[in-house]
Amino acid sequence: MPYSYGRPSIYSVTLPSLLSEAARLRAFKPPFRFTDFFSPEDTLLCVIASEAALAHARSPGASMQPGDPLRIVELTSGSGLIGLHLLRFERHSTLLGIDIDPAASVTASANANDLGVGRRARFVREDVKSRHAESIVSREKPHLLVCNPPYIPEPPGENLAIEAGAGAHGTAHIMRALEIARTSKPRSMSLSWCSLSDPEQVVFCTERAGYRLNSLFIAAIADGEYSGKVEGYLRDLDTAYLNSNTETLRAVAPDGSASFGFLLMAGEFSRTSSGPRPAGSASTHVGTICSRFARRGIASLDSIEAPFAVRTWLLDRWDEVRLRAFLHGREDESNVEAVSEAQ
Repeated sequence: MPYSYGRPSIYSVTLPSLLSEAARLRAFKPPFRFTDFFSPEDTLLCVIASEAALAHARSPGASMQPGDPLRIVELTSGSGLIGLHLLRFERHSTLLGIDIDPAASVTASANANDLGVGRRARFVREDVKSRHAESIVSREKPHLLVCNPPYIPEPPGENLAIEAGAGAHGTAHIMRALEIARTSKPRSMSLSWCSLSDPEQVVFCTERAGYRLNSLFIAAIADGEYSGKVEGYLRDLDTAYLNSNTETLRAVAPDGSASFGFLLMAGEFSRTSSGPRPAGSASTHVGTICSRFARRGIASLDSIEAPFAVRTWLLDRWDEVRLRAFLHGREDESNVEAVSEAQ
C-alpha cells in the first residue's frame, strides 16, 4: 500500500508549491544514493535553472549544431544529481563532476552506472579552490558550468558541518566558480545561492565576469537546522535578507517551528558576446527583490517586475517533508504530482 502524507493544514498561500516541480526528480528514487550533505530543495531549484541553461549552452557559435554533444561540468557535485539529470535527456553529452568530499566521487559514479550513463560521466575528488581543479575544468572546455554549493554564511572562526567553506558571507564557493568561469569560459552557467548570502553581490560579480542573468528561480522557505548557531550573526549582516513577520512564518512553517523565512535562489546565465562589462541592472533588481522580501515578507513575491524572467514558489515545512519522502521512495508519486493541480 503506498504511503500517503496528507497536509495537516490548508495550503492557503497564493504562491505555488515547489513540490509541484518534484516530478523532475522521479529518476532519483532508490537505489539512487545521496551524500551526507544533500539538500533536495535547492538541488531541485538548480535542476530547473540548469534545464533552462541548456538552450544557451547550445547557442552561440556556428560550430555547435543541433544534436552535438555538450560538455557539462558540475562543481561541488555531491551525488551528481544535477549533472546526471541533464545527461538523461542529453543523450550524447558528457559530465565532469568535482567535489572535495571523499565519498562524493564514489557515490556519484555508482549513481551514474545505475542510471546507465556511466560511460559519459566521471567524478573526481578535488577542492574546487585548488589550481588543479581550475586546470581540470579549463582542459574540459565546458559548454555549461553548474554549481549548487553550500551558501549559509559562517560566523568568523566557525566552520559549520553542513555549510563547510561557505565563508563569512556564504559566497566563497560561488566566487570560486566565477573565477573558474573566467578561465574556462562556458557558454552558460547555472548557479544557486540564497537571500542570506549577499545575493546582489553574487549577481554583480557574475555580470562582471561577462554573464547575463536570463532567468531567476526563487523559493521561499523556512530556516534550517543551522539557525540556532548562526541566526544572531545573520540578523546582524547587512547582506543577509530574511523576514520574520507573522504572515511569512505562517506560510513557511504552519506548525510554528520557524524563526524566519528566506529565499532560495537559482539563476540561469549566458555569456555575453562582448565579454566582461560593467555590472548593474540585474544585480540591482535582485537586491531589490531581496530587500522587499526583508521588509514585506511573503507578500512581496506575488508580483515581481524585472528585466529577466522570474518564477517563484513556496516550500513550507510540510512540503519539505513530502519532498524528502518522495526522493526516498516513501511518497506516492501521484500524491506529489497532485500538488500542482491543487494550486
